[in-house]
Amino acid sequence: MKFALFATLALLLAGCGYSKPGDPSANSWYQWKSLYREDVKSVAVPIFKNKSYDRGVEFSLSKALVNEVEMRTPYKVMPRDHADTILEGEIVSVSRQTISSDSRADIPQEQLYIVRINFVWKDLRSGQILCERRNFEQTATFYPTLAEDQFVGSQQNCEKLALGIVQEMQANW
Repeated sequence: MKFALFATLALLLAGCGYSKPGDPSANSWYQWKSLYREDVKSVAVPIFKNKSYDRGVEFSLSKALVNEVEMRTPYKVMPRDHADTILEGEIVSVSRQTISSDSRADIPQEQLYIVRINFVWKDLRSGQILCERRNFEQTATFYPTLAEDQFVGSQQNCEKLALGIVQEMQANW
């Protein structure tokens, strides 16, 4: 009984290890800082260039990217002349790959919609590149036999790709 009381008291006195930034006795394992850069307040997101033959993907991706930046980050999307940073990119390729098909009718049952991009996030004030990725790829599955056409795959892919780009914008640990 005394041991349990002593152990509980020791744990309460030790605390969880959390500390505020700037505390000299701070534990370096836990931080209260944001996942995103604190020196950036705004991002310009122009429409991505498209080097593939599939048209319209650049508009869907740029719209999804603006939505994700506004929803998941502390940054505000603004026009280039008012923004601290710019997120530019190009769609390198768009392809579809059949995963499974009906063996009797040779109709695709499940397909992958694959988009590969290059993007650069650059600080407009200093010219410093904050994040750059080449051949950043995302896939999404769609089912033609369930009346889903490639538009469904394209939309899902653009949303997943935008989320992936926003996750890449997080500060380096």
